[in-house]
Amino acid sequence: MKKLLLILTLSILSFATNLPTNSVVKIFATVSSPNYLEPWENSTIIDFIGSGVIIKDNQILTSAHVVNNAKFVEVQKENESKKYEARVKYISNQADLAILEIKDKNFFENTTALEITEDVKIKDSVTAIGYPIGGNTISTTNGIVSRIEYKSYVWNPSANLLAIQIDAAINSGNSGGAVVNKDNKIVGIAMMKLNKSDNISYIVPSIVINTFLNDIKDGKVDGFGSTRTVIQDIENESMKEYFGLKDDFGVLITGVDIDDIELKLDDIIVSINGKKISNDGLIDSKYGKVNFNYELDNKQIGEIINLEIIRNKKKINVDYKIKYSKPLIPYEFDTELEYFVFGGLIFTPLTSNYLINLGAKSNIVNSVIYKEERTNERTQRVIWLQKTFPNKINRGYYSTAYIVNRVNGITIKDFKHFVNIIDTTKDEYVVIEFLESSKVVLKTKEAKISFFEIKNTYYLNSDRRLK
Repeated sequence: MKKLLLILTLSILSFATNLPTNSVVKIFATVSSPNYLEPWENSTIIDFIGSGVIIKDNQILTSAHVVNNAKFVEVQKENESKKYEARVKYISNQADLAILEIKDKNFFENTTALEITEDVKIKDSVTAIGYPIGGNTISTTNGIVSRIEYKSYVWNPSANLLAIQIDAAINSGNSGGAVVNKDNKIVGIAMMKLNKSDNISYIVPSIVINTFLNDIKDGKVDGFGSTRTVIQDIENESMKEYFGLKDDFGVLITGVDIDDIELKLDDIIVSINGKKISNDGLIDSKYGKVNFNYELDNKQIGEIINLEIIRNKKKINVDYKIKYSKPLIPYEFDTELEYFVFGGLIFTPLTSNYLINLGAKSNIVNSVIYKEERTNERTQRVIWLQKTFPNKINRGYYSTAYIVNRVNGITIKDFKHFVNIIDTTKDEYVVIEFLESSKVVLKTKEAKISFFEIKNTYYLNSDRRLK
């Protein structure tokens, strides 16, 4: 199976005339890369080069993965030596998009802001524009739109949004570059490519870009709607008979997000905003047949959509509010890593980032990410890292990425709750129970005092970093 990879620049294959080269810029970003296996360590500093495109109101649109965790950003125009300092004003890691702002408005002299159009269809001719690594001149590649479908975005493993596949050659180095139609209007932003394939690349489509731009009109990023409710296709005839379906429309709810109070288990969603949902979860759109989430993803958080539902074999209409529901084990972006050292054992909130870095070596960890959801009792998981600062206080305890369940009999709600229990306990012992049916027992006073020795031995600055 081909693996999707992020791309940062376009290769030089062909140059076109009358292209808006004064609209596309080169971006230099110095970013910090946190160490999820050793969160107490300083982040690694890395330099990235990407592209961006000038849009209305002196804004520069680019990819989130070019400037995420950026500590210093500069922007440069083609054939100019001067670099202008910029800042990340808005970022959507869900859609892999960001807006840069430049204080010195002289930068925009002799530039053109490009329009964005949602008028794009399969077989349309497009041109990708950006900067190759090591070059100061713009590169262009030509191709056609091959597919418009839902796709997982590489930058955000949990994101699944509309994407456009093009056959213009895109190689390492130009994320954030504009992809334009024959009228030089933006139809998408270069995002990723298929590795070990010939000219199969993906761009963030203009309809997703416009949803992001509408979101930030109030000066903040609310994000795209997200729910943990689980939907199953209904293509089996026996299942159709069981639920009393007489046609080829409807999908089954097999798991309900704690925030989706409008929905119930075994509800069958028949239509969304008046558009019939086929048994394989597709609806009609201006881009052809697409996943029914299309009707959710183009709305803003807080908007209401109408669902026609079959509940207990009766049709009802439900007003559903678009919301962002944070998962129990999220994927983090642009954040300082939290940690807590107790008795030489290192604890941190469990995120998908840790699982990726750990390689999901523990079977229980691997299963938790797929099966566990938030509850009223638990909103965040806490993990004992695979690293420990060996000391006489923790002799005999060896971590295998265990997940904390209870401390002194109290179910752990989140990371702050975990730290607070240990900080405030009056008990002689701290008993930490793990989901893996294991436990750690430490004398409270000795474990707290041990940090002074551990700190000097392992050159630590603090026993914690909390948000």
